[in-house]
Amino acid sequence: MKKTVKYLILALALGLFLCLTALVRMQVRERRHLTTCQNIEIIFRDTLNFISEDDVREYLKQDCPTFTGRRIDSLKLHEIEKMLDSRSAIRSAQAWTADSTLYISIAQREPVARIESASNAYYMDDRGDIFPVQGDCGKRFPIIKGSIPLHEPQKILDLLAYMKKNKWNEDFEYIELGQEGSISLIPCQGKEKFIFGKPENVSEKFGRIAEYYKRIKPAVEDDRYTSVNVQYKGQIICRNK
Repeated sequence: MKKTVKYLILALALGLFLCLTALVRMQVRERRHLTTCQNIEIIFRDTLNFISEDDVREYLKQDCPTFTGRRIDSLKLHEIEKMLDSRSAIRSAQAWTADSTLYISIAQREPVARIESASNAYYMDDRGDIFPVQGDCGKRFPIIKGSIPLHEPQKILDLLAYMKKNKWNEDFEYIELGQEGSISLIPCQGKEKFIFGKPENVSEKFGRIAEYYKRIKPAVEDDRYTSVNVQYKGQIICRNK
């Protein structure tokens, strides 16, 4: 008998708990149903300055209906995120609500290079994605001159990473793209154009560039050569127009 009473009390307690939980959930849903959006807060997850808070608000204004005054539970957060993610300078957006505020968190694309074509300028991020130049983050990026799309962008990214790691990026003003992915390196000082060929066997080719600066350039007068071809294994071919 005692066990029966014990189980009955437990069942009643569980039932009461479930009823209270359901009641709380109903009250929360009702409160959200009655709560309207009164404010939008933009949060940036980085220190880049390609887009501003005003830019994000303008994107929302252009592509989404007015949020202020709408019920919080009617906001389609996934669609807001999808719309913002489609903007070229935004890597990812997250949207959520709390009380009467719509929060939007923004992560911007971080460029690794600036690409200059005949008519336009672009940035390339660490995924090889291209987006138009906008804003100014106050940083200097390696410059690539050539047409879009890039040939074998991952190899270009690997080249840039190698140059940065070994500080070669400080010695060259820009990278020039030729036909079928062939590249040349233009130094910050001197008239030489280093013909690099395809962006592969990178360390060996930079080894030949280092050899040129160590043994050949000191032995000739300044600006003797206008091109230095290092694309072939075991060869440094110097020419003067």
